[in-house]
Amino acid sequence: MNKKIIYLAISVMIMLTACKQEKYNKDPNRPTEVGAQAILPNVIFNSFKNRYPWQPGLTVRQATATSDRQAFQTYEWANGDWAEFNVLRDVTKMMESAGNTKEYIAIGKILRAHNFFFLSRMYGAIPYKEALGGQQSNNYQPRYDSQKEVMLGILGELEEANQLLVNPNSTISGDILYNGDLKKWRKLANAYKLRILLMLSKKESDADLQLAKRFNEIISNPAQYPIFESDADEAKMSYRDNENIRYPLYSDFNVRNKRFMGKTLVDLLKQLKDPRLFYYATPFSNAEAQGKTGFDAYEGIDASQSLTAATQLASTGNYSRVNSRNYTENPVGKPSLGFSYSELMLAIAEAAERGWTPANPSAFYANAIQSSFRFYDLLDADVYIAANPLSTIKQTALDQIYAQRYILFNAQADFELFFHYHRTAFPVIVCGQGQATTVVPFRMQYPTDEQTVNGSNYKNALKEQGFSGDNILMKPWLYQ
Repeated sequence: MNKKIIYLAISVMIMLTACKQEKYNKDPNRPTEVGAQAILPNVIFNSFKNRYPWQPGLTVRQATATSDRQAFQTYEWANGDWAEFNVLRDVTKMMESAGNTKEYIAIGKILRAHNFFFLSRMYGAIPYKEALGGQQSNNYQPRYDSQKEVMLGILGELEEANQLLVNPNSTISGDILYNGDLKKWRKLANAYKLRILLMLSKKESDADLQLAKRFNEIISNPAQYPIFESDADEAKMSYRDNENIRYPLYSDFNVRNKRFMGKTLVDLLKQLKDPRLFYYATPFSNAEAQGKTGFDAYEGIDASQSLTAATQLASTGNYSRVNSRNYTENPVGKPSLGFSYSELMLAIAEAAERGWTPANPSAFYANAIQSSFRFYDLLDADVYIAANPLSTIKQTALDQIYAQRYILFNAQADFELFFHYHRTAFPVIVCGQGQATTVVPFRMQYPTDEQTVNGSNYKNALKEQGFSGDNILMKPWLYQ
């Protein structure tokens, strides 16, 4: 037999053997390709769960830490970690796995908008257009986009999602938020645009943004831009009594033992005679002995004091703790309000007060309160609204709307209230001996890795934003 033929036969045998080995070496329990429906539950949960269940409350004085120094209360902020980019990488993989299935692509765009919106507000300029390219684009040093570019970009992605979901072609699997109801995803996309537009209110005169025009176009055209119509439409993530998906404050030792209610929130709830106080807090331990009942049995600690002073006050028994029964003893707890119907109603009420839409602000204000009361299983929302009607004076009405948002976001919605604080200056926060700065920080510093792995773009981003350094007191474009 010719040597060439022998060598060819041996080569073919080796190739066939290798193919058989590859076939049998594949672990069926470790698939190399994962469908979009398998990735979707994880990215939904990690996007809309309470990612920061206690930190924002310390930042905006809803709660007060005692006994140990907490950076979010003392404003000793440092470098963040861009954890949301880990979620965005999975969203990218989900969209790639979806192929031409437009329904998954649309959901991916909504999740992208949600996570990029958070990142830009927390840091300022961020990688957006060139982000997440990785191996496909061979670009591991993406340039930073300005906050304005990010906002316009995610508004565009949400509009694309709205259009992709006009006439869905197929059903989807893995949807733990809306159980495959694509109409609700479309409502979320449009409601989210309203959330973004309101956050940009300081830029009302910007010709590129056209905030009032865009906002009113959505409100006035429900056929083209459907939005939340009831509590059933909100982005609400429920927890389960299983590892990694329990309520995030369950069995939290610090919250149970070292967290007291903040004076700012308690005083507001007492002033309004708001029964949500009874869910959020417990009466101070000496209340019964002092003959204090009802709203009088609740007091919050002023976080502007030094840690020593706050801890001493906590030891007196005259201040209210966070309600452990509702926040640390229940493995399921209340769902995370990633984007609630109540929040949307307050957004429309505020926009109406600002003249962006001819809607009746009082009606939306009332709807917001009723929705929040339902969430906490409270009765008599109508009585409460009648006792606290929306003022006919614009600034007073705006302050009332801000107050309801402040109450609504207690232990909910991550840092949304912090972002709104810098937009509205509500509530009044005074920095004292308990804070390392004279004002509330505006942003987190970029992750330390950026200085080494993406140093040139990092430095350019600071320069283009007019920052003298990567400092928490540098005010981003959004608030200027």
